[in-house]
Amino acid sequence: MPEPDDIIARALGYPYPRPTHSYLFCGGGAKELPPESDFAGRVPVLACGSNGSPAQLQRKYEKFPQTSIPVTAATLRDVVCVYSAHFTGYGSVAAALCAAPGARSFVHLNWLTADQLTRMHETEAVGQNYRYVEIPGLNLHCSENGNMQSVFAYVSLRGRLLLDGAPVALGGIDCVDAPFPILDQREIQRRLRDILAPGMDLYDFIRQNVSDARLRAERTALLDRHAQAFDHPGMKILLE
Repeated sequence: MPEPDDIIARALGYPYPRPTHSYLFCGGGAKELPPESDFAGRVPVLACGSNGSPAQLQRKYEKFPQTSIPVTAATLRDVVCVYSAHFTGYGSVAAALCAAPGARSFVHLNWLTADQLTRMHETEAVGQNYRYVEIPGLNLHCSENGNMQSVFAYVSLRGRLLLDGAPVALGGIDCVDAPFPILDQREIQRRLRDILAPGMDLYDFIRQNVSDARLRAERTALLDRHAQAFDHPGMKILLE
């Protein structure tokens, strides 16, 4: 197989590398989080997919070079980051949340100002692929701020992808005791290629999903036909 070009590398790189620890996103990259960091007035938004990655934050905020976002490591219990039943416009299979009693997921929180949150909404296909919600009562411990009583998140409108009747944990977001298979982006793409376009070259399959919005929508519709929605007691929909 030929070397991947930028389109393929971006699609298959999801959810992209990120530090395991807390950091400050500024100047387009990750820097040490200052011990005196002030979180007052910022909204804690769960990064269950690529939003914990400095590279993805750079793409989202590249027109705002002065952006500074504390990104804190957190441990989420009883919930796993899995694949959503849709393809993104840049070709990746994106993330969703799934209840998984006993599991521990090692995630991040983006602490956003009002303006940064508005920009994040613009990048999250709110109303098409995601809804923005507040979730109380999650078993979530932030490395910098302790146990969280409530957190905000983007929850997939498409629901979690099912393969062979089961969700698939998102490779690249570390978790333990997940009751589901864990696949990286390349393998989930291969599995879906085999279902939706058997025999097609994997890179061609991805390029089609990027370049042909109609075909991407048709394939997504096939994936979400049997998908399962995430719900949590008290979850409040804020924007969809």
